Parts: sequence; structure tokens; C-alpha cells
Amino acid sequence: MELLECPHCLFLMCEPVTMSCGHTFCRRCVASYLPSKCPLCKDRLKQRDVRGMKNNVLLISVVEKCCPDETRMTRHMQEKLKAKDFSEALRIANDGLNLVSDDQSWKSYRAEANSGLMRFSDALKDLDYLCCLRPSWTEGFFRKGNALQELGQLTEALVQFHRCLRLQADFAPAKSQIKKILEVKGVEVPEEVPSILQLLSEYLKEACPVTSLSGSQGPAHPEGLIHPSGDESESNGRREVHEVSKVKHDTGTECCLSLCQAVSFLPTAEEDEEMMMRKEDGRGRGEVTHRREKCLSVLTVSDFECPLCIRLFFEPVTTPCGHTFCKNCIERSLDHNLRCPLCKQPLQEYFKTRKYNPTVLLQDIVMRLFTSQLAERKQVHDTEMAELSNLTKDIPIFVCTVAYPGVPCPLHIFEPRYRLMMRRCMETGTKKFGMCCYEQGKGFADYGCVLEILSLELLPDGRSYVDTVGGSRFRVLKRGQRDGYHTADIEYLEDLKVEGSELEILQRLHDSVYQQAQDWYQRLGSRIREQINRQYGTMPDKEENIQASTNGPAWCWWLLSVLQLDPAYQTTVLSLTSLKDRLGHLRLVLEYFSQS
Repeated sequence: MELLECPHCLFLMCEPVTMSCGHTFCRRCVASYLPSKCPLCKDRLKQRDVRGMKNNVLLISVVEKCCPDETRMTRHMQEKLKAKDFSEALRIANDGLNLVSDDQSWKSYRAEANSGLMRFSDALKDLDYLCCLRPSWTEGFFRKGNALQELGQLTEALVQFHRCLRLQADFAPAKSQIKKILEVKGVEVPEEVPSILQLLSEYLKEACPVTSLSGSQGPAHPEGLIHPSGDESESNGRREVHEVSKVKHDTGTECCLSLCQAVSFLPTAEEDEEMMMRKEDGRGRGEVTHRREKCLSVLTVSDFECPLCIRLFFEPVTTPCGHTFCKNCIERSLDHNLRCPLCKQPLQEYFKTRKYNPTVLLQDIVMRLFTSQLAERKQVHDTEMAELSNLTKDIPIFVCTVAYPGVPCPLHIFEPRYRLMMRRCMETGTKKFGMCCYEQGKGFADYGCVLEILSLELLPDGRSYVDTVGGSRFRVLKRGQRDGYHTADIEYLEDLKVEGSELEILQRLHDSVYQQAQDWYQRLGSRIREQINRQYGTMPDKEENIQASTNGPAWCWWLLSVLQLDPAYQTTVLSLTSLKDRLGHLRLVLEYFSQS
């Protein structure tokens, strides 16, 4: 399929609209014929949201730059059709076909103009031609069915609507027309599409028993309107489809048996794409595609620069208002203001869904035309991600409170700079950042603790609840800033290990202070203990090897977090690499609390 075509109707993209899934279709398909799921990725499409989306501004300019004459004529034709000036639309279409006799777009417009003028037989001639070339064009078969219905050929119309539902099960217009025709005939139509298809197959089989090519009646296919297996049958069936497409409709006396017989040989939807490609190659479509592909050469890198970072798009996403930005750029913009940076349209709903899916068509064009520039752009992005992933150089610092190893630290994120920080931590995959308390004159303290993100809950207004747990302790070597938040070069801290008699003394001190802490904890009221347990968990058990962890026994950090000491004092204890000194501080604190 050619890049500038709508993937649904396969005509030149006119008024392109980009869905939330990232795929783009022309406005006409979006407004009338697009299914409830994206035909390309099967992502669910909400019709209310889809119809509210604006045209993709960038893609409009791309199509106009590549195909200016075709775009201008298409727009002019659609204006005439929308204004119901069908006579003028027919004149323009005929003029276009005089220049290019087999142009499919002009034939489609001529069919629409003829239908508007109630010349359904003339419309059917063009629709027969187009549907033969485009066996997966649901809209074409529907339009063909409508024309046959207007001519009173209801059975033939049902055949076309049946084909529509086989191609697109949720094609509501065809379902509605089938109900309208069959209910007039006294046939009750079910709601489910599979049941409708089964009913319609049986009805058509009874109305028009399938005959052999010689005209003698033979047994109908047991599955109804399903093509037979085998190469010879398939070949005969396709020859017959071609013959049917030549039948004139102006008399309104087309043979029902021939038509139904041809439909019984129509390929299944799974074969449509292959058939379409084979037929289009022999119908001059390749020449149009080659011409449009050549037109792509007029595009330059500057046509695909993000308006926010002024660099080649990387993961371009299109907002519901139709403007396109790099994914990272629009996310940072929405951290500060929930409006489009260009047109100022509110983007609250877009922000709530967080569906920042790349615009596939733009990615494909950039990948095809600017391979080397895109590779350079990706290298810059990868370098930036590598820098953000470094957990010793320029590590992000959240300035808030003192965190401890192994202790939960729930956070409420609302500042734009910290929204960006959390997003980067998740994107790089590290899920880690530093936590330090504020210190006058320095911005943040010299010592802190690395926090690891366990879960992140995004709220519709941009805030988030982040569950983290403390990890390694660190000392700040150098302070810096990145995009509004603090950063630091750090070195990690580990407890010094002792042996022999020193270890025996340390063990006795540890056991004594642990017992002291346990006694204090048990003297607390049951209500206070419940609150502590809810927020920090229960007091950790005494460890057999007190030097197993680089941070020392877990219960020490749990106790420090529960005691809620002055931040400066907490930072001092956090900085200690001697378990003996840390236990000495805890003993003094516990004695103070026990006395008070």
C-alpha cells in the first residue's frame, strides 16, 4: 500500500485524521465507515472520541506538498458533493477521466455524483469496476448495494450487503439495510452478525439456487455464500466474477442466478489482500503509486521537525486537536499546562488516557526518506537515556525527607519537575532516584538514600502516588541540576566490618540495644502500635549475622523511621558507616524516650 493512501478506502488521504492508536485515515472513512476497532491494529475506537478529533495538520501539509493538483481537485470535488451540486461534480469527474481514463478516484466521485442524480445504473458501472479492483473495499460494496436497492434489485442488493458484513462484521450501515429489506419481506432478523450472515446465506440460497456455468441447476453449496476449495473452482469463480462485473444494470433485468452464483465463488476476507494486490498490478495502479512515491522526494527534514524541540521527530504523537510533537516533548508540556502548545485547545481528556501512541504514518515517512537523520536522532536519544540511567553520575535527587534502607517511603508527586523525574526513572528502566532532606545553603543534605519505585499510580489530573522502598545509602560528591530538578554525583556507603573480639563486643551491644528497642515498642499503646505497623510494618526480627548487609541490621532503620527525629540528626545517623556508632546513638535516643 502506498504511503499517502488511506489504509481503509485506499484513495489518496484527504483530510487525514489520526486515531488514538496512532493509525491515520481520511475524514470520510472516520465519519461514516470506520469500524469500532482499528482495521490495522484492532485497538478499540470510541466513536464519540473519534468524531471529535481534528484533522492532522502536519499530514495535510505533507499530502498537499506531494500531490498539490490531486489534493486541490479532490477538495473541490468533495465541496461540490457536500453541497449536493451533483451536476457540477459529474462534469468535473468526467473532465478528470478524459485526462486519465482509468483513474479510480475520479470513477468513485463520478459514481457518487450519478447516485446523487438518481442515475443508479450509471453509478453501478463505475462501482462494478472499482469493486472488482478493490475486493476489500467495504464502502464500495455498500454503495453498490444501495444503488441496486434503489433499482429494485433487492436480492442483488442483499448479496452486496452480505459481502460488507463478511469484510467488516461491525459495519452498521449494511446491517441496517439488511434489516430494512428482510423485515419488509416478513423475515425476522437477529441482532448478532454471525446469525445475520447465516440467515442471509440461507435466504439467498432459497431465493436464487446456484446454477452451473452451463445454466443447469445444481446443488447449492452447503455453507451458503462460501467459495469452493480447489484451484480450478477458484479460477472459474473469479472468471465468473469478472463476467458479472460486465453485466449492464441499466435495464434492471440482470440475472439473479448468475449474480448469486458468482457471489458463491467470492473469496473469503482472508484472501482479499492478496487478490487486491494482484489485480491492482494489472490495472495501472502501479503507475499512480510510482507517481506519488516520486512526489515524496519534495519533502525535506524541516517538514518533520517538532515545534517544541526543533529537532527531527522522535516518536511523533498527534493530539486530538491535530498537532504533532515528539512524545517526550508533549509529555513535558502537559506537565505544566493541559493545553496544546500551539492552538491552546484543552487536552484534559487526552491527558487522562495517556495514549501517547506514535503516529505510524509519520514514522514510516521519516524512516523511508530520512534514514540517516533518524539514526542520528535515535543515537542522541539513546545517549540521553544512557545518561539518565547512570546511578552514580547526575542521579536525580528528590528533595523531601530522610529515607532509610529497606523502609517504605510513599510519595505524592504533584510538581511538574518531579513528574518529569518519575517518568524518566520509569522510561529508563532504573526505577531509582536519590532522596535527601533539605539543607539551608546547599539545597539538599550531603547524605541520602536511593529509593526504588515499586508502583506508580497516575491520577487524571497529572498527580501520582508512588510507592518506594529505601535501598543503598550514598554521599553527595557534586551537585547539579537537570530540567528543573536537582541531580548529584554520588558514592555509595557501606558499613565497615569488624572481626574477632571487636565483633563479639559489637554483637553484645547489638543484642542489648535490640532488647531495649523491643521493650520500648511493647510499652507503646496498642492503637499507636497499629498505626506504626500500618505505615512502617512490624518491627523486624533480630538477625543472626549482623554484618550480612552493607547497611547493617534492618531493625535499626525501621526504628529510626518510627522515632521521627530531627532531619539533621537523622541524616547524621544515616551517614555513619560504623554499626557500633549507630547503635550508640540508638541507645541514647531510646533512653531519652523511655524517660520522657
